[in-house]
Amino acid sequence: MLRVLGLDAGTESVYRLMLEHPSWGVDALAEALGAARADVLTALDRLADLALLRAAADTEPDAGSDDDAGTRGPTTLRLVPPQTGLAALLARREEELRRTQLEVDATRAAVADLLADYTAQGRESATGAVERFTGPDAVRRCLEHLTLHAAADLRVFAPTGTGENAAWELDVPLYEDRIAQGVRVRVIHLDSTAGSPERRRAMRRLAQAGAEIRTVPSLPLHMSIADGESALLSTSAHTTRQGAVLIREPSALVGLHALFSHLWDEGTSPAAAAHEAGEAADYSAQERALLRFLADGLTDEAVARKLGISLRSERRMISGLSERFGAHSRFQLGLQAAQRGLL
Repeated sequence: MLRVLGLDAGTESVYRLMLEHPSWGVDALAEALGAARADVLTALDRLADLALLRAAADTEPDAGSDDDAGTRGPTTLRLVPPQTGLAALLARREEELRRTQLEVDATRAAVADLLADYTAQGRESATGAVERFTGPDAVRRCLEHLTLHAAADLRVFAPTGTGENAAWELDVPLYEDRIAQGVRVRVIHLDSTAGSPERRRAMRRLAQAGAEIRTVPSLPLHMSIADGESALLSTSAHTTRQGAVLIREPSALVGLHALFSHLWDEGTSPAAAAHEAGEAADYSAQERALLRFLADGLTDEAVARKLGISLRSERRMISGLSERFGAHSRFQLGLQAAQRGLL
């Protein structure tokens, strides 16, 4: 209980017993505790170091006597009043913690500066809401930082990820971590890269983790948008030699969001492409629209209004789809719908 003040269990036991029996000596304390005399003496030394005992001048005791608590030769150790001793010890510990907190705060600031310097390596310029980064290492660091700090939403254009564009390769474990933290991840990549074994494995892992994947015939550039607040764009669709631009300008982000939404709507999910005229065709346009509205985060009431049906009918549709998919939650329903190419 008093470990935070520096008293281990044995020392605290000795101290509490001395408070109850201040006249007891070493042998009486050892007998009552069932402890070795040497252990009691060690505890007394610790209590003295913590200023919970004080030395009082005394005469040399007879050999083997045990008249006073802590008698150890020409001095006697007496208890400091606990109101004084414990209060002083507590104040000392609080001061140590205060200094430690100041050191932690200073270290946090130093780490923030270091990370800022690390992220900014290769930054060519920073003017207001636009920053330019030069070289693949700088692009990779900035992309990692953007992905790691996304709190709710990530939208990604991934045309390629090899050769000179390796800086834009999707960090699958990092995206899996963000998905596990509740971040919605949507990735658009090229039809031409769907057959790449490495890309196919990466996309399969992301889909299994809960990411939403679509393919399109062509993409204009590499891009990652985090939370609708920051976007990193490659300065060339074909190489990272010219680096990337980080944009936080709201008006520019509106246009980038519109571009992503347009291509997302035009894109095809891998499952839909694989099951063209198959399973996906077994669902009505209304059911597909319902699943899409739910994936967009609309409430049941809002979905029902958009579909022009009653709330009861909308919920019956959800129950029916959940039963067909074997889904036990809205999350599982959305995941199954995405895997079936219905989103």
